[in-house]
Amino acid sequence: MPNSIEESLEAAELAVFARKKLSLRAASDAGLPGRFESFSTGGLRASMATADQYDFLNTVEGVTELSAEALPDVIKRFPDPCRITIVTTWPSQNLTVRLRGEGYEPAPVRPIAFLRLSPDWAQTQMGATPWRIREVSTQEEMTLFMDLLDGGYAASSEVGAFIRTEHALPDIRGFIASRNEQPLAAAAISVHTTGAVLGGTATLPAARGTGAQTALLAYRLSFAADLGISLATATAAPGSPSISNLSKLGFTIVERTAWRLNSHCPQP
Repeated sequence: MPNSIEESLEAAELAVFARKKLSLRAASDAGLPGRFESFSTGGLRASMATADQYDFLNTVEGVTELSAEALPDVIKRFPDPCRITIVTTWPSQNLTVRLRGEGYEPAPVRPIAFLRLSPDWAQTQMGATPWRIREVSTQEEMTLFMDLLDGGYAASSEVGAFIRTEHALPDIRGFIASRNEQPLAAAAISVHTTGAVLGGTATLPAARGTGAQTALLAYRLSFAADLGISLATATAAPGSPSISNLSKLGFTIVERTAWRLNSHCPQP
């Protein structure tokens, strides 16, 4: 188990990148629009999607004073540097000065959360809940799981296709939460070398705020602990209910700084 915040954070970021690699490969194999790619070099971890509707996937993470030396070469591999978000965890003053000098400006933070798990996590944390949760194990349940993701995310058709393609992967295990025999929410987990990644959380609008995602989160953490996994991680939008739920269950939240090359880019 990682024995420091820095080591836990690195393990969490590596697990999230492993999940991204699976997702981008699945999107490419499914023939979704554009080109999808992920690669690592010089300590940097890059995710690329060339179609306009997938701009949010274009990131370069792991940027430090040392790894920033490889940043110009990595940026050259992207079709448009203006569509990339650069993510730095704890940027030094020197790195901040360098990024600003190269035309980067601050963008909304990119939170990542992690939690160290112990084998007895389920016994100490799981409480009574009105939610019945089951893992997706049949084709009928998979269809329902996808319908819940569609209804919860209410994303555009292109983004919805990416979400469905990702969550159809056998490496990603889905769960459905029901209340009064009515399926109302879904969530997923994937297991990687350095930890488990929680994702794919969606609740139908009528059931939001009723504790479905808290129940699903606790269930998946118990599931991971039972598998002997020592670290769980997730990403979420800043200030979102997901961040609040993660914090309540003891996750460490790190609001990584982000940067965009705005000053040298054409304005809309």
